Amino acid sequence: MPRARHRRRGRRSGRRSVGAVITASIIILVLGVLIVGSVVEIHAQSAPYRRMTDQGYAQLASPVIEASNQTGARLAAVINAAPTIPNQRLPNTARGEIQQGLDAAVSTSSEEARQAKQLTPPTPSDDVAQQLTAIFADRAAAVVEVAGTIDQLLGMAPLSIAGAPTTTTTTSSSNSAALISVGQASQQLAAGGTQIERTDRAYAALAARLRHGNNTGSGPIRLPASTWAPPGAPLSSTQLGDSAAPLKAAVALVPFHQMVITAVGLTPPAVPAATPNDAAGSGIIGTSCDAPNSTVAGPTPTRLPPTSSVTPLVTVTNCGTVDEANVMVTETLALAEPTGAVPPPVGASGSSARTKVNTVSGQSQSLSLPALNVAKGHDYTLTVTLTPPTGQADPAGTSQQFLLQIVS
Repeated sequence: MPRARHRRRGRRSGRRSVGAVITASIIILVLGVLIVGSVVEIHAQSAPYRRMTDQGYAQLASPVIEASNQTGARLAAVINAAPTIPNQRLPNTARGEIQQGLDAAVSTSSEEARQAKQLTPPTPSDDVAQQLTAIFADRAAAVVEVAGTIDQLLGMAPLSIAGAPTTTTTTSSSNSAALISVGQASQQLAAGGTQIERTDRAYAALAARLRHGNNTGSGPIRLPASTWAPPGAPLSSTQLGDSAAPLKAAVALVPFHQMVITAVGLTPPAVPAATPNDAAGSGIIGTSCDAPNSTVAGPTPTRLPPTSSVTPLVTVTNCGTVDEANVMVTETLALAEPTGAVPPPVGASGSSARTKVNTVSGQSQSLSLPALNVAKGHDYTLTVTLTPPTGQADPAGTSQQFLLQIVS
């Protein structure tokens, strides 16, 4: 009898275990249904927010894309017209006009890349923001490559920023880019065009994907078309590569070197001349880029008040179409008295000094030259000379001279 009771208890225990498993399975199934339903509901509820975010991003990106289109069109126009741009009076030379266009393209494309990067947050679905940011960054880098290559081909350099200080030193190096051959420029320009074409293809693929609503189901997004370099356009790899030779051959783009001393004054100022029309008494020499000329000391001296030193106040002007670096300017003071005259004190019988100047095309610059010792009652010849840069054929305006008389 005890054994029978044991068997009945075993059968009841087995039935309870099966029931517990069934109950637990039902609970798990119900929880799973609830969880899946919650996820689906959350997803459904977030879809409008994602669509709003994506559409908002597209609205913010569109003006940047359209601005980039304008930058590309302006750069293409500059490069296409560069070989035929005529020279005008300084500072509106052909080289200056082209440089302005290149500098503007570099500046605006970099700014548009910065703006594209700052369009988020909020961040749109998928990797849209990252891809668009990368496209704009690559495009800006390509513009830098193209502009830099043209500068190297023509011996140009980015223009100075308005208001930036100029520098006159004895150690400054040239700001101009190192010259490269037409062949090398052609290769580099073609490479820049290839990079522009690559960004065009990447943008077209991204715009097509968004237009067909393939960005995680948020709906279609439309962005403006952006084509910088269609086949045969000035910014395509083929056209850019072919542009090197015409640029190099353009007459208006050939470097023209002309440095001129455009003004020299004296410190202390000259004693007023006895007659108003006596130029020798003014103590000032002036010339211009239009008709530069050098002067020599005439028979009538420029009279200075009693002084122990004289300082020439010199202005030089870059009348050429290229930047110039390390141009030497020399001041020389020598006695100009008859043989047998009583010599001046030691240290006042003549001396010289020099400095170097860097200038950009069309720029005038005042120089700081040291004072030269003189003695009362003696006559001197003061000569200010500018050493013409390599390539300058006309020396007119590179030397100015005074005959000075120091009043006792």
